[in-house]
Amino acid sequence: MNLTHLFIGILFIVVGIATFILRNTPNPYIGVRLGYTYLSKEAWKKSNTFAAIYCILFGILLTFIDYVVKISDSVFVAIMLIGIAPMVLITYKIAKETYEREDLKEPVDGEIKPIEVVNIKNYLLVQLTMIGIYILFASLLWDKLPDTIAIHFDVYGNPDRFADKFSGVIFIPILGMIVIPIITALIHKEPMLVRFPVYGKGQKLLMLLLTVLQAFIFVVMLLVLLYNAEMINFGEWFTMFVFGFVAFLIAWIYWIWRHYKT
Repeated sequence: MNLTHLFIGILFIVVGIATFILRNTPNPYIGVRLGYTYLSKEAWKKSNTFAAIYCILFGILLTFIDYVVKISDSVFVAIMLIGIAPMVLITYKIAKETYEREDLKEPVDGEIKPIEVVNIKNYLLVQLTMIGIYILFASLLWDKLPDTIAIHFDVYGNPDRFADKFSGVIFIPILGMIVIPIITALIHKEPMLVRFPVYGKGQKLLMLLLTVLQAFIFVVMLLVLLYNAEMINFGEWFTMFVFGFVAFLIAWIYWIWRHYKT
């Protein structure tokens, strides 16, 4: 059994249990936090109840699959993403329908204002440009790359996990980078995914955060590509870079949360 796969499966179960325990208590820490769940306690309850049960069952399924069938990291990631997609869509649908049913019961006071939607063109352009640049580098360096690609490194910058050339150079990096533009497009189409009623700049901040996250993924993937092409060497600086960005990300999220809270 792959310990990383086991950890992820157990993590789903733990998150599901925590969400189920707090399904009746809206909070800024654990649970499905969409625009609709911020506006309706009933939407919070129903969407989090579904998401919690789904997470627990999905975590058990992931653990069982990895225990019975030895699967590669690429296949495990694909299964995980395929499993997460319906949970996100159904949870959002539950929250939306619950809120709208409640909203129809309330009389309308004053003029109805449309939901402000952030212009995502510049954010999306930057995110997709990074993918294009990576593909260009991968194409130029393809002949210099070995058949076995290092895809994971320990805290000292030494490779400890490998994949075949196509998976390590194309499938895993592109999959990792295409997720952010998809989320960005979804937020544009369904603004209530991130519409925070307290702080009006929430969407813009999130778009910027997603673009910064995309830049981080791009830089990491590009560095790994250059490493496999024997153009650079990793050391402890690589670990410091990763942990430094994680610290920045945590600080950013905390800053946003403080503004939402106030």
